[in-house]
Amino acid sequence: MTLIVCVIDYCKRRHYFNRPIQVESVGEGKQRVKDNIVHRLLLQLDAVSGNYLLREVLQQKVLHNWLQHEQGVQLLWLTLQPPTQHNIDYKWAQMLAKTIWEHIQLEQLMCWLSTLGGGYSALGDQFEGCAETAGKISLQQLSIGLRLGNPLLQARCKLFYSISLIQRGQLRQAKQLIRCQYQLASSKLDQRLLRMCQGIWERLRYEYRQRQRKAICGINI
Repeated sequence: MTLIVCVIDYCKRRHYFNRPIQVESVGEGKQRVKDNIVHRLLLQLDAVSGNYLLREVLQQKVLHNWLQHEQGVQLLWLTLQPPTQHNIDYKWAQMLAKTIWEHIQLEQLMCWLSTLGGGYSALGDQFEGCAETAGKISLQQLSIGLRLGNPLLQARCKLFYSISLIQRGQLRQAKQLIRCQYQLASSKLDQRLLRMCQGIWERLRYEYRQRQRKAICGINI
């Protein structure tokens, strides 16, 4: 039989771990849970010590086997109480501070890249080199968005990259990219992203019309 652990929190709610469900037949097509009398060990600890004990019992075999096989315990009844003194987890605080600072730096870098990319994108209509540079900046922003784990930010970066594709005449790739981001914006109900997709799509349609006019003029000539 598996050692069952029952944890009672501050609100007197019970949480069971390793609880087997034993079922016995009571009639045609009907079943009910069978309850057995078990040997209990009652412990009352503060939340910090109780958490360490719970992790030890669930993850380590030594204490688990000692309680179950040598002490004959079948149910560990663990009641948690508020600790008398709250200890600061300095290691976790250091990890959290490092993560927050990294996100701040990435956000600042994203702002600088947005300003720089906007300038190159504005010149991309006249100079193909500027459009290519704006595309590279958008890819750098995309890598930051992937690191931040923000799907909407990633979608905006992809839309910025689609502008570079349009300026360089790669309309089919831009069309596929815009459609994918529009589907994402529709599923997330993000109005800002939807408007961005619609605006860039109009720019794409304009470029298609210009290409068709040039083709017609070329035929007439």
